[in-house]
Amino acid sequence: MCEKQILFTDALLLNISNNSLFTAIGSQAFFLINSSVIRVTNKMHYKKIHGSVCNPKCELTGLLLLYAENEFSLYKYDLSQKDIFILIYEGETKDWINAAIFLKNEEGCQFALHMAHSSLLRLQYDNTSNLQFGECSILELARCTDYSMLYSTSLYGNSYTKLIIISGNGFGEILIWQPHSPLNFNISTRSFIYPLLMRLKAHNGVVFSIDFNLAAQLLVTTSDDRSLKFWKLVTNPGIKFDASSIKPSFSCFGHTARVICAIIAEYGQVFVISGGEDSNICVWSQTGEMLLKRRQQFGAPVWRLAFDNVSASLYSTGSTGNIYAYNLKSILSPNQAHSEQLMHMGLSNEYLVKIKYLTNSTIIALSNKNHLFYMRLMNLQKSQIWEPVSIFPSYKCTVLAVCDGLIATCGYKRITLLNYNVDTGYIELIYDGIKFEGLIQSFHFLSKDLYLISDEYGNCHLLKGNNMEVDSSINISTCRKSWITSAILVNSNCLLMSCRNGKVMIVTRESSPQLQIKHVLKDLHGNMGSIVLKLLRIDDKFAYIISAAHESTLKVICLSLTEYRLTILQRQTVPLTWIEAIPTLDVLIGFNDNHLVVWSHENGVILQFQCGGGHRCWDYKLNNEVLDIIYMKQKHVFHHREQLYNKWSGAFCQILRNKWHIRSCNIIQIVEQENYSQTYIVSAGDDNIIKISRITGQSFHLCAELHTHISSVRHLVICPVNSENDGIYWLIFSVGGRAQLCINKFDPNGAVLSELCSHTVRLNSDGNNASLDARLMTISVLQNSKWGKFSLYVASSDGKIRLLQWELENPLQLFLDYVIDIKRCPIQMQTLNNHNLLLITTTNGMLYGFDRRLRLKRFEQQLHVASINAFETLYDGSHLHILTGGDDEAIKHTIIETTNLSILKSAEISPIHNAQITAMSLHSLQDACQKTELYAYTCSMDKQIYKLNLNTLQHTRIGFTCLSDIKGILNTNQCLFIYGCGLEVISLEKN
Repeated sequence: MCEKQILFTDALLLNISNNSLFTAIGSQAFFLINSSVIRVTNKMHYKKIHGSVCNPKCELTGLLLLYAENEFSLYKYDLSQKDIFILIYEGETKDWINAAIFLKNEEGCQFALHMAHSSLLRLQYDNTSNLQFGECSILELARCTDYSMLYSTSLYGNSYTKLIIISGNGFGEILIWQPHSPLNFNISTRSFIYPLLMRLKAHNGVVFSIDFNLAAQLLVTTSDDRSLKFWKLVTNPGIKFDASSIKPSFSCFGHTARVICAIIAEYGQVFVISGGEDSNICVWSQTGEMLLKRRQQFGAPVWRLAFDNVSASLYSTGSTGNIYAYNLKSILSPNQAHSEQLMHMGLSNEYLVKIKYLTNSTIIALSNKNHLFYMRLMNLQKSQIWEPVSIFPSYKCTVLAVCDGLIATCGYKRITLLNYNVDTGYIELIYDGIKFEGLIQSFHFLSKDLYLISDEYGNCHLLKGNNMEVDSSINISTCRKSWITSAILVNSNCLLMSCRNGKVMIVTRESSPQLQIKHVLKDLHGNMGSIVLKLLRIDDKFAYIISAAHESTLKVICLSLTEYRLTILQRQTVPLTWIEAIPTLDVLIGFNDNHLVVWSHENGVILQFQCGGGHRCWDYKLNNEVLDIIYMKQKHVFHHREQLYNKWSGAFCQILRNKWHIRSCNIIQIVEQENYSQTYIVSAGDDNIIKISRITGQSFHLCAELHTHISSVRHLVICPVNSENDGIYWLIFSVGGRAQLCINKFDPNGAVLSELCSHTVRLNSDGNNASLDARLMTISVLQNSKWGKFSLYVASSDGKIRLLQWELENPLQLFLDYVIDIKRCPIQMQTLNNHNLLLITTTNGMLYGFDRRLRLKRFEQQLHVASINAFETLYDGSHLHILTGGDDEAIKHTIIETTNLSILKSAEISPIHNAQITAMSLHSLQDACQKTELYAYTCSMDKQIYKLNLNTLQHTRIGFTCLSDIKGILNTNQCLFIYGCGLEVISLEKN
């Protein structure tokens, strides 16, 4: 027996009604109400639930029909009882169920199931004996004259003969028919044949979804041609469809990938909301105008949408099983005030060119005439005006900077400092004078009375106080355009600053009047330099800083306060073209083309609106999660205010959330140590990301991510390292596409990640680079007796096996020792150091054995007729046991004598799976008589999980998994970790 604990996979069901939500993650269905989650399904299934319909008798009771592929289940529910959902019937059809509906106007409990090849099954549930389980009788099997494969179906009607069936097929066509006036009766299939009423060409691809609203006379279809199509319905319920019933209106294009779903929503008016494989949701008016486009589901495809027309909350599900809520009240309300407000200058020939927030309610700005203006935003009324700062000495300014009421302007040689009194609203001049001989390009407030200024030639002054006294100076470059782009004061004697030529520098201010450069980090963000430097945390030895620039990557750098050295710890790719601000550790502000985007680590994209582009002058204020943004567009100033975290979302929207891979997971390794109470999972997949997650019981928490790979990560191994200075930490060796090998450091004590190096592995034995960057399929690592030296065995898809030497002290150096070519793509590889043996499996079913130096082939054996996907080894003290599974659906148990590597046994185990075997886990266990028992857990593409006893050759099916494209299985702490397109953790009951 087993019980499911954690499941991350496709969520294909989402329905909302009466402040409750039905959803399904894989094979598990959930009912969410009043901030609680109730699991509906109790039995283990391997088919994903993709639809449901409800037949309420009153507000508290009714029937629920769930369907998954070709199976359906009927539940009765009573919200006032302890056991809310009770299974009363299970059935199976011969075809995929596309849609279902309860026929409320028919006698008894009747419902209809529509299948993927235009067949309709009319059923009646009856339980006259009042027992838990009743019976379903078939009243009619109906078929349409068109048998094409259907990908979507929408049903409408309360009686059988008036039922409207609208479907979409793989040819981009809409098919409409009704079970009314049959043409004939097929005796062999005992089914009625009904005519196809309409066939409409709709799209240039598969029709993925259909929704219609008869009252609004609107029908909407979506397709993999990346479009939505709007149709006008000119019919009434009960009237038979003809050629004039549906007319095409227009198509809408807003998605960059397949449009999976679309729903018609009503909130004062009729709107259409679509979701796509590009992870975006789009809101459209009934006339086809795009009202909103935003990234949802953290980059995962959006599978389903549901809209609550009371709270205006939109719910979405995706490929990772997340339920995400976003309130659309401000978008859909017809009387809602527009969030942007134009503020006029009032002058015809003068306009603003630079603008900053002076306080939360006051804006300061420079005009093209070099005049300084300010505006109070306490009351947004028509009478608000730009008030001139009369004491400002007008000159051509290149810089406008603000900090805590202080205003700094700079130009050619000249600096002006002003102070704004919040209570009186008075602006006074503090300083105005000459400090440079060139054009000043940057002014940075390091603190209230410490400023860093630089000119176009790289001359820098550290100034202090209201009198702008020179504390110290430095020249950072001899070339032009090398001014300071960002700077922070790490401590009283240490600065970190970035300049326009791409360098990041540690600068100290000690007893000398000159600033001293201690260390330079080149090209951290290319040749533009850091735009944002934010202190993450600091202790006695190290300071950790987040750096961002005009690119889509955040970088964490470590500053040693004892040695004054900079190292790059890790990077993170974010969905912004460039990053301009980091208000908090959770929130980033940046730009995508002409859109300003606010992105949260915890919530994804939380704000996006068109502003004209990041090159324009703009500023922000964040106060109590209310974000105010001002920006320039077409010589006018706009103001945008928004609640940062969308507080209108429903109470249960945050319950079913995870941060798993948005694409297939290829490899998982478990990190367990007695010194640490936590269990860590290191996983990697086709989303190019390595994730470090912590799992405790039924809680799953993402700790950190590695974004070092530029293509899919195929395999990784973890090696423990015992260091006198750092204690026990782990090295992560990972390989993947573009011939990339990455090595990273993971410290479980605090889950700290550090990037060590990234290499492109393509050297041949002659020392020349290979012509192609072949994908690296697998890696095996041996730690040599000398500390810090490792032998890396890397296998690439072109059949090359390379032995590489790598040292921890010189991570950027990688040496090729030897290379062999096995003329076949390797799949898996293991190194057995005690037996001087490297084992390799291939796509043609071969198992190779080489010595550690790759000079000697010690054996080869044809184990399977096709690819060996699953491969496990175990040494029992005298023999080496090898268990393999392949595309031929066979499991082989091979026993090797370790003294001379002779094969004692290679036996095929009786077939237990009916699809290619892709995952297995091999273990040994001693019973009460001290007898060693070998057993394994296996899983294949048939989604069945077996426990196999290799001593008795008995097998037991322990359950199923609903995951697709299964890549592996791990057994640890009485739990099975199954991964592929998702993750499933199954808790095993102790015997």
